[in-house]
Amino acid sequence: MNLLSTPRRISVALGISRFLKMFLGLVVLYLSVKYFGTTFQRDSWVLSVGLFGIILVFLYSPINETFRTKYIFLKEKGDEKSAMKSVNSLMNLFSLSFLLVAVSLFLFKDSIAHILAPGFDTSQCDFLSWMILSLIPYYILQQQGNILIALLNTYDSYFYPEIISLLASVINILFIVFFSDLLGIYSLVVATTLNGVILVSFLTFILRRKVKYFRLISFESLSFSKPFVAFSIPMYLSTFCNQMYILVEKSSCTCFGEGAVSVFDYARQITSLPHVVFSSIIPIVMTPLLSRCFINGDEDSFSDELRRFLRLLFYFTIIIAVLMQTNGEQISYLLFSEKNVQFVSILAYLGISIVLLVFVMICGQAMIARERVIDYAVSVAIGNVVSIVLCLGFVKYYSLEYIALFYLVGQALSAIILFCRMQIKRKWLMLRDVLSMVVFFIISSGLLMVLQMLLKDTILSSQDRLYALFDLLICGVVVFFIFLCFLFLFGKEDRKALYNLLSEKIKHKK
Repeated sequence: MNLLSTPRRISVALGISRFLKMFLGLVVLYLSVKYFGTTFQRDSWVLSVGLFGIILVFLYSPINETFRTKYIFLKEKGDEKSAMKSVNSLMNLFSLSFLLVAVSLFLFKDSIAHILAPGFDTSQCDFLSWMILSLIPYYILQQQGNILIALLNTYDSYFYPEIISLLASVINILFIVFFSDLLGIYSLVVATTLNGVILVSFLTFILRRKVKYFRLISFESLSFSKPFVAFSIPMYLSTFCNQMYILVEKSSCTCFGEGAVSVFDYARQITSLPHVVFSSIIPIVMTPLLSRCFINGDEDSFSDELRRFLRLLFYFTIIIAVLMQTNGEQISYLLFSEKNVQFVSILAYLGISIVLLVFVMICGQAMIARERVIDYAVSVAIGNVVSIVLCLGFVKYYSLEYIALFYLVGQALSAIILFCRMQIKRKWLMLRDVLSMVVFFIISSGLLMVLQMLLKDTILSSQDRLYALFDLLICGVVVFFIFLCFLFLFGKEDRKALYNLLSEKIKHKK
């Protein structure tokens, strides 16, 4: 198998789909600003969606992250009927949790509204309370969709959910444009609920055709869901520590005056774009593949597939990291029409952190595929705890950008621990791949810095948005050219895979 065999091609296709979805998301964001502005109704929407986002992460994220691996184990070690009995039981457990959360929100909606928005007056809090209740169907359908997508992925079906997701973004756009005058902010509520109904209905229809024993609603005992719940329990540790770090990070930013939180958040959102893409591709494609290799006892394929995924994702991530490292000033001009020194420094640190974060995700999913969830959870938790301690203990002695450095230190520690704890054949080959990527990062960053010093204030001037965009495009082309040169000189395996892919395309056209 080569670097761009079927699983890698699926990864690339999913990546393109996610980038397209992000573009449509930007369109939705623009239209939301145009039609809803910065009213308290819009604030209530953001707060309500954020509340349900926290609930989804805390209650279901660990199960969603480990579901694919555990289901493959249950199906391969037993049979599909018994595995689906556990899935149906898990769906019943979700239904019970939906009921408990919905009742709790109904009983305590006013108190929750005051906690979420202490600055709202009584009428605004009442509106927020009603908005929370209105989005309960969104919360239920969102989690049902997440687990149905995960189940469908285990049967090597990836693109139906992506098509439906893109359709959902289009529906959001249409509802905002045509119904915002009539329904106001509730046009978003109706659109998200309709999207959830379409997604769950369509996925249920596909799964009923693919899987004989699947039932969205069944009467299986909750005890059959134990394998999924027990397998995911250690992940709650890393999830809790990650959420705590996010809270501490935002709290620490407030120590540096008005606007500091926003400056850090803008940099965080930019670096989160590749994370959003890769965090969906890795568990969807890589984890089931590695799980099957492990179940079949094929350690050679496990190691080879892991290395190929590492190289494929690292190349793209490092290209993005290089641009963040060397073009922070240009990005600052695009956002603020001026150079924000703190923003540039934060972006540079977070650019390196995203490379480490992708490495942590890859190693972590390899551990999940081997049923070593505790090792993964503890390694990630240690990194987050270190970042929390550094923020709480030293942030008052340094400037804002050091918060990003503290995060980088925590991610580096998690990456080192995971690599040391990971059990694969010929680990030194993976270490060699990582070191070659480090060399690629250093060479690319160094050459771009030299290029910018030579052409500063001539071709690569960054005094307005147009020139800043021009800078960024030129540097993007240069770093991609460096990547091709590096691939030609040192990437023998990847060069051969790329050559095979191009040959197939040429033959196909002929």
